Amino acid sequence: MTDAEELASILKVGETRNTEFKRVLTKADLRLDRLRNLVARIRYMTCEPPFEGRFLIGIEDLEGREWKLYGLTERSLRAAEEVLAEICQEAETAIVEKERIQTVKGLIGVYLLSRIEAIEVKETCSINVAGRVNSGKSTLVGALVTGIPDNGSGKTRSFLLKHPQEITKGQTADIHMAFMGFTADGECIHVDNPLGKEECALALDKSTKIVTFFDAPGHEEFSKTMIRSILGADAQYGMILVPGPDEAELILNEETRTGIRRLDDITREHMILMAGNGLPFIIALSMADRTTDAETELVLGVIRDTLKEIGRIPVNVRSGDEIPPVLREIAHGTIVPIVPVAAVDIKSLQLLTELLKGLPTNHSTTDISQPALAYVDKVYRGIRGTNVVVTGTVNQGLFKKGQSVSIGPDDDGRILEGRLFSIEMFKNRVASVRAGDLFGFDIKDVDKHRVRRGQLVADSDTRCTSCRVFEANIVVTRHPTKICVGYTPVMQCHTIQQPVVLKLIYDNDFLAVGDFARVRLQFMLHPESVRVGDKIVLREANTRAIGTIVETSG
Repeated sequence: MTDAEELASILKVGETRNTEFKRVLTKADLRLDRLRNLVARIRYMTCEPPFEGRFLIGIEDLEGREWKLYGLTERSLRAAEEVLAEICQEAETAIVEKERIQTVKGLIGVYLLSRIEAIEVKETCSINVAGRVNSGKSTLVGALVTGIPDNGSGKTRSFLLKHPQEITKGQTADIHMAFMGFTADGECIHVDNPLGKEECALALDKSTKIVTFFDAPGHEEFSKTMIRSILGADAQYGMILVPGPDEAELILNEETRTGIRRLDDITREHMILMAGNGLPFIIALSMADRTTDAETELVLGVIRDTLKEIGRIPVNVRSGDEIPPVLREIAHGTIVPIVPVAAVDIKSLQLLTELLKGLPTNHSTTDISQPALAYVDKVYRGIRGTNVVVTGTVNQGLFKKGQSVSIGPDDDGRILEGRLFSIEMFKNRVASVRAGDLFGFDIKDVDKHRVRRGQLVADSDTRCTSCRVFEANIVVTRHPTKICVGYTPVMQCHTIQQPVVLKLIYDNDFLAVGDFARVRLQFMLHPESVRVGDKIVLREANTRAIGTIVETSG
């Protein structure tokens, strides 16, 4: 209950992110331009936990520096409430509490607004963006989501770089997320500023299909983050950027040194990881505006040879007419479209956008009939009004608000029990999320200090398992010497990232580059929840091995 004393305190603080004052609302506020501004403000007020905001009518705003009582008559306030109800309906927000306070100036209306849960986003498609350093990943993604060609100096990447060291160097050091939306008519909804929450909320509300990009760093030193993006995001597609001029130079240098034309090691590794993870992917030949015809043919030839080596069929896409057959086949994971693109060229951006718009999402990762499973990527314990919030991508099945879940194992191997108090997707509260969707879960009734990255969230009917030892079939893709029992690489699987000990190599004394083997591995720090069929990566310095889990034990 808000009384006169509390009202005075509210006026003293003034307008905040979650509090809005208006002297009065009239039918004039329902005109299109004014309505849009009010809808955007209300959505912004309610777009983050606890998804509530306070709207006061009858308060005089003195140039945003001072707020005083204005007061309304009973008739004026009733009319203002009717207008507010129409605005809230447009903003998909409910008036959950309504109060009137009598003051010496007249009536003041105080309204608690809460975001209405969306049923679900109709269609989502997530894409892991990979590529070595300076391949133009962030710049291209920034140009795609804004619809604005880059200025040639990396202006559009500024929308994705958030950390101080990234801004200083102009290079990605963490996994960043951006999205582009499409209407039911296939129109691309661009945002001028992907960091603006109000603008993004409006774009998401208009979209019937959302394509999400996971932009990972390309530096060798951040390889673990890149691998976590490919394995942990559970994306439906991948996109590998190959910078034309730089790649051509590296290929020629390698040919001079060894007599062999080959792609750089990082790009090859990205292709192998995505292929090994069963991920359909696209090759974007970036910086096409700066690549000569000779360089283009050289790089395309080596890309085609590399794709054939890993069992994929390259398909060139240079015009819109070549897109439909690609869209029919790409989800099967056999063909790999190769698209020349330049972040400064609007025509090439439109070609790539047309391909991304049509990517099908009705393949195996979107099956909701399986038990609900998701791996925790990030954990937030300090958000007001929540217990513990975890984010990630739904691996399989369907999660619903209020659902009882198991989460674990914790560091002692125990499985925790909790409840999904609320679900958030793209800053919107939703009733459910399904396979392939990004999520934010507010989990109640669980010890928040025992929740960590890498844990499995599952429907309570499908309990998490606790595994200390497992066996896998692996192939060594990079190693300078030999691998023996006792070797201790870091294993990555989904969002799990933990050192393991090689306990046994079946039918071999050691392993070298190109060797296939079944091995037994043991987690060094604590148990994890892994399953037969999960894809894994073993990494340590210049060593890489990829494989599939074939047996688990406690």
